[in-house]
Amino acid sequence: MAGCSGNKTLVPSVILSPSLANLMPGQTQDFTAVVRGEAGAGIAWRATGGVISDTGIFTAGNNTGSYSVTAISTADTAAYAVAKVNINKHVNITISPSSATLAPGKTQQFTASASGGPDSTVTWSATGGTITSSGLYTAGGAAGKFSVTATSTLNPSVSSSVPVTIQSAPAISISIAPGSASLNPGQTQQFSASVANSSNTGVTWQATGGTITSSGLYTAGGTAGAYAVTATSVADTSKSASATVSIAAVTTTSTRLFPSSGANWLYSAPSGTPINISNVTSGMTFNINAHDGGYDYPVQDADGSNGCTTFTDVGSYNFNDTYCVPNPTGGFQPSWGVDHHLIVLNKNTGVYYDFWKLSVNSSGQPLSTSVGAIFSGTLQGNGTPGTTAAFITGLAGDIMPGELDCVTCLNHAVLVIVPGAMDAPGVGDQGPVYHYDGSVSGALFKEGEKIRFDPTLDVNTLSASTATKALLRALQLYGGLIVDQTGCNCFGIYSDLAT
Repeated sequence: MAGCSGNKTLVPSVILSPSLANLMPGQTQDFTAVVRGEAGAGIAWRATGGVISDTGIFTAGNNTGSYSVTAISTADTAAYAVAKVNINKHVNITISPSSATLAPGKTQQFTASASGGPDSTVTWSATGGTITSSGLYTAGGAAGKFSVTATSTLNPSVSSSVPVTIQSAPAISISIAPGSASLNPGQTQQFSASVANSSNTGVTWQATGGTITSSGLYTAGGTAGAYAVTATSVADTSKSASATVSIAAVTTTSTRLFPSSGANWLYSAPSGTPINISNVTSGMTFNINAHDGGYDYPVQDADGSNGCTTFTDVGSYNFNDTYCVPNPTGGFQPSWGVDHHLIVLNKNTGVYYDFWKLSVNSSGQPLSTSVGAIFSGTLQGNGTPGTTAAFITGLAGDIMPGELDCVTCLNHAVLVIVPGAMDAPGVGDQGPVYHYDGSVSGALFKEGEKIRFDPTLDVNTLSASTATKALLRALQLYGGLIVDQTGCNCFGIYSDLAT
């Protein structure tokens, strides 16, 4: 049985590319076409809205609108393909703003409108900086004249540009506050610095005439004069600013009672490395021992015109000292507490007599000429001997009448009594001390050491009385020499004050 077979016939078709073209008047577009299913067939071209060559090159006419390009098989005119051609108006691009002037790193938002075609979008490009697809321009670091350009997406041959000026970066500048300060030795001043035109606002500090911390806290030194505090930019070390500092000389209202160099401890600041005792002394009181409290260290003048009384001190310690002490006018007036301290000073000779446990009647006459202790010294000496536990005389360091009347009136070290429970055996090196009463091993204080008020604080700014400021200032400049101990949990300071 014989069989038969047949061939399937392909229907001719035309493939045309591109299928869509957007053109402006006078622009050209190259079209290509192939015939499938008809070997050797050629292409005949037809077009509206413009002209097309035998090779498929279409040239848009001057009239806008939607037109077509048709490719027809020369073997079978029923086989053809059509491409759409849009002839648009010339694209016009407008950019806003029309110019910009920026500092390095600053930004400017640009917008663009593209008219004359179905696609109004643009692409952005720029010089001298960067620009996003939405038109946000960021200026670079180089100064100069640059541009921002918007290009038509529909017709990349059409673009518009606007000028951009990038300014030179403003110079870093520094200011310092306050611009000047007047300080006493040991006082402090907080300085601050502001840095403009830099993201790095750090500064380094330098100072003359004193010291300054990394945060700008200046502490005045002890030498009077004109000095400077300088802040230098970390970002640009060629940029700095300075403030003037005037350090005043320490003024005194009186001459030294003990003029010899041996008494320099009485008129100089504590030496050595300090120990912060604020955690120990917090909550404790510092009391000026005045006459109304009974534990003062009174001073009486006597020139010898009233004769003298002979005293010995064999009663308590068997010192076997014997002195004929000039009689003060009105009698002897020691402190009325258990110590019965008294200084009798003959200013004509500069000789003093220092009593401990001198008991008298209501007329100031001694109840006994044998006293607990009596020492004699001279104002030309170093402040010894005396009847404190440290053998320092109360005359050296006593707060005298008038010395608390102004902030700068007290110009010598003061004598401090510490709690007995805090008094260690041994002596310090801040005064001519060679005796002590301390007995608590490992305790904080010793006779012969000095207590000092923080010298970085400005006592003038404290909310305190004039007397308190005067005492604190003296404790800053000269310190308080520890000379004895007390039974209370407090500190005492010897004086010749009534109240």
